This record gives sequence, structure tokens and C-alpha cells, in this order.
Amino acid sequence: MTKQEFLTRLKSKLSVLSTEEVNELLDEYSEYIQNKISEGKSEQEAVSDFGNVDELAREILKAYKIDDQYTQKEDLSSQIT
Repeated sequence: MTKQEFLTRLKSKLSVLSTEEVNELLDEYSEYIQNKISEGKSEQEAVSDFGNVDELAREILKAYKIDDQYTQKEDLSSQIT
């Protein structure tokens, strides 16, 4: 997965947060990825270091005290349409 694909998927998963919060998080993860690339990792390796995007988003939302069941419902509704 490319950096842009990762950030796009993460943004989608975090859409329950405010735009400001999402942008701050995306900037932070973008910077992490860029740092890893600067250290010699490929873009794909840098992105894969974060693991599964869904799991990462769940952990982030959990830190914001947002119910994981809410995000799962969102995921299911987008698959139905």
C-alpha cells in the first residue's frame, strides 16, 4: 500500500472525528512515514510498519473514547450500499 492509499483509508476510518483532529492525525502519520523513508525504508515498508489500517483506526478512536461498535456499523453500512 502506498502512503497516499494508507492516509486515504485512515482518513475514511476516522471520519467520526472533527476535521481538525483528522488532519492533525494524518499529518502526524504522514511525517512518521516520511521519517521511515528517510531512514532507508521503502514507502510500502514504512506503511506496513503500522499494521492493519482498520486496527490502527480502532486504536485511535478508542483513545478518543469513541465506541468501536459505532465504527463497525459505519463499515458495514458502506459495504451494503
